[in-house]
Amino acid sequence: MNYLSLDKLMTQFRLASRELFNHFFHIVNPYENNGWIIAERFATVEEILFQKLVTEPASLPSIRYGDIQADIKVELNSCEFAPTMFNRDVDSGYWDFPLTETNKEAELVFISFFDWNVLDYRDNQYVRVLVQAWPGHSDIVGKHGLIESQYVQFTKR
Repeated sequence: MNYLSLDKLMTQFRLASRELFNHFFHIVNPYENNGWIIAERFATVEEILFQKLVTEPASLPSIRYGDIQADIKVELNSCEFAPTMFNRDVDSGYWDFPLTETNKEAELVFISFFDWNVLDYRDNQYVRVLVQAWPGHSDIVGKHGLIESQYVQFTKR
């Protein structure tokens, strides 16, 4: 049994994932050297890494990494507000919804870590979340958001 908190497990996964990609999967000139194939290979490894470092130790349901992890709540840590980018639509590539910050009232669940360029070096700078509920902001419920990892902590539902 693992005695680490879910927040610690998620932080370890974030760091392990980026280091594994940056040191062993990143290639020079990925757009000219089959970078998308390498990214697909890494996605397979990352899915197993998530299962072994987070899902199993935390006794969470086995859900594919990148799918909505309803049992992993994303909460703001010590801050009252955090800059956030929300999808224009429910799940699109446009992060320009007019609301630009999250507060502690928002109920968020984890989807994945996110970087803008998946073929370049990775930092897993952002946490991609699903807005499950938010009193006073029903127009944002169901949308995806991006919050910098430094502003959040992870807890088990």
